[in-house]
Amino acid sequence: MRALSLSIRALLFAPIFLTACAAPLAHGPSKGLRLRHVVLYQNGLGYFERTGEMSSDKLALRFREREVDDVLKSVVVIEEGLGPNETPSTVSARLPRSGRGESPEEPTELELVFSPRPSRPVSIAYAVPTAAWKATYRIILPTKEQKDRRALLQAWALIDNVGDEDWNEVRVTLATGAPLSYSSDLRSPTMIERPELKGIYGPQGGAVGPVLAENVAGRDTDADGILDREDACPHERGAPNADPMRAGCPSLVRLVSSELKILPQVLFDRGSDTVKPASHPLLDEVAKVLLENPWITLLEIEGHTSTDETSPPDLATRRASAVRAALVKRGVPGMRLSIRSYGADRPLDSNTTEQGRAKNRRVAFNVADQVKREATNTTTGTTSPITTEALARMPEGAGRIDASSGSYRYQIANPVTLAKKSSALITLINRPMNGDDVLLYRPDPAAPQSATHPFRAAEIENKSDIGLQPGSVSIFSGGTFVGEGVITRLLPGERSTIPYAVDNSTRVSQGRMSLDEPLRIVALARGVLRVTDRQRLVTTYEVEPGHNVPNTLVLRHPRTPGYEPLALPEGTEKNPDAYFIRVALTPQKPLKIVIEEARPVERQWLVLTADGERLALYLKGSALPADTQKRMARIVELRRALGAANDELGRLREKRQEAIDRAVELRENVKAIEKTPQAEKLRKMLLERLESVTKNGDELAVKITQRSDDAAIARAELDDAVRDLVIEEDAKADKEKP
Repeated sequence: MRALSLSIRALLFAPIFLTACAAPLAHGPSKGLRLRHVVLYQNGLGYFERTGEMSSDKLALRFREREVDDVLKSVVVIEEGLGPNETPSTVSARLPRSGRGESPEEPTELELVFSPRPSRPVSIAYAVPTAAWKATYRIILPTKEQKDRRALLQAWALIDNVGDEDWNEVRVTLATGAPLSYSSDLRSPTMIERPELKGIYGPQGGAVGPVLAENVAGRDTDADGILDREDACPHERGAPNADPMRAGCPSLVRLVSSELKILPQVLFDRGSDTVKPASHPLLDEVAKVLLENPWITLLEIEGHTSTDETSPPDLATRRASAVRAALVKRGVPGMRLSIRSYGADRPLDSNTTEQGRAKNRRVAFNVADQVKREATNTTTGTTSPITTEALARMPEGAGRIDASSGSYRYQIANPVTLAKKSSALITLINRPMNGDDVLLYRPDPAAPQSATHPFRAAEIENKSDIGLQPGSVSIFSGGTFVGEGVITRLLPGERSTIPYAVDNSTRVSQGRMSLDEPLRIVALARGVLRVTDRQRLVTTYEVEPGHNVPNTLVLRHPRTPGYEPLALPEGTEKNPDAYFIRVALTPQKPLKIVIEEARPVERQWLVLTADGERLALYLKGSALPADTQKRMARIVELRRALGAANDELGRLREKRQEAIDRAVELRENVKAIEKTPQAEKLRKMLLERLESVTKNGDELAVKITQRSDDAAIARAELDDAVRDLVIEEDAKADKEKP
């Protein structure tokens, strides 16, 4: 036997989490040391404390093999009530010489030997890895009619007893944070390695250890558990299917929470409103889902066309009507189906290619209306008992909540009894909190529909002194479950907007354009002008609210690196990544939100070739000294004159070339008929025209010469004016915001 000796009078230590608790051997002196206190952390550590009286000088404990090293490095033993002149017992920890079991789960005995036997109660504590406790939440939102009420927040904790010992009346503390912990091997003898004299004898190179072959498993690109060779849709996650043509493909129609997702669309031939046989399986699935889910009260059938089809609005209506008739034939009541024609206004793909146009000849689906599935007693007709008032009466499980150093410790009020290999759900907090139902427009790749439809979201504000840990959130409103979200860590004073569903009744579209505006002159030297432009990004959001929407829309507008907003609506909040714009909503009343951002961009222009009108705009925005302003205005005037002269020269040269080409054409015509007596009259007429065209060409040549001289003079004057003018860089201007 190896022995580790500890001599301990008293030890102060920080609580640590324990997941798999050790079970004392069911004999002798260990019976009196029962489990009293368990502290669980969220990073999978657990702290266990046992207290009792010793009836012998030995205490045998049993742990799993994988726990022994953690126990050895963390175990503490305290004799309670020792006086100042009393000496504590010496404690030795003994374990088998073999050291390690064959399996991490194999039981291993650890024996504590006391010399002498303690005459007072003893506390033994240790830390080992265990199952982390998890937080989960419920938020009960007030309805639009309950404006005077607050939301209710419930926080629950799921704890697991994964050990081999029942917890009987155990004090449980749940802590946040992550105490550092490391895996270490304390039982194996440590031999310090020395440098080895190697490599100076014998052949060099070669293998220094086994070189293994590498086996490659069958590829599963979309990670859906179906190998590519058997997957009909290798790039889309799906499910097994008896039909090899559908194996590994996503379902055509999926119902996620209260949202209907219809993946494909009904496609049509050019100019046709006939539903193809290939679309019949899709319509079968749509009808089946509608009949099984009566809470979907209105499905909007959208008709679309490509730009190369005749009468797009009428054709789109006929296509939507054909699909509606097909669903009615499959048993769907007509009152639950509506049609809407978009013509060619909402293309799914480019109309410049046949492939893109084929995708645009379609019918799509949109859940336009739905009712909440009320939790109703079908026997008595009474409404659901899930009300804010009823839930608020539930007692909180956390008797005391301590906060320090950014972490929280929830001390469960009542002792916990939990059988081995079982779990328990405990209410931590149950209290009112500021909260409301809002729409959140924040496109998210995890929810493709959120690109055009906002989320329904629960917006809560944590004005308490309690930090909320990450976890799932179930949202209730109007006495029923309406969706599920995920909360990240929410500290006191913070507000969180938690998406829980997609609102298909509301549509948001956005567009963006970029504009450049001349701003000011920065510097001028040697004919090179440095200027600052304002580059503007204008983003427009067009919102079409549904008929039953919350009062507020929160629009998340991502920040564009380098740009600053010119103006933001009142009440806008900011974080490092985005602006959160809050606007009031009125059901079925469209609204437009315009966000303008700008940044300064410095450019260089050669004055001799710059546009005169643009130069004038830079001059207008610059605060130059009066003399410099006057000289710069002269340069702008000369550049305009040079530009006008060059423009006129271009027009004159173009006209002269036309005259030359016309003269050549007339000469050819005259030559062609000069030996034809009966065409004498025509020949004279062509000669007269040739003379006129030649004269006009000569006049244009004179004007070109004159304008060339004018341009040369203007260029010389401009060159002279620019040569001696220097504008120093204005340091203050560089710091100005656009």
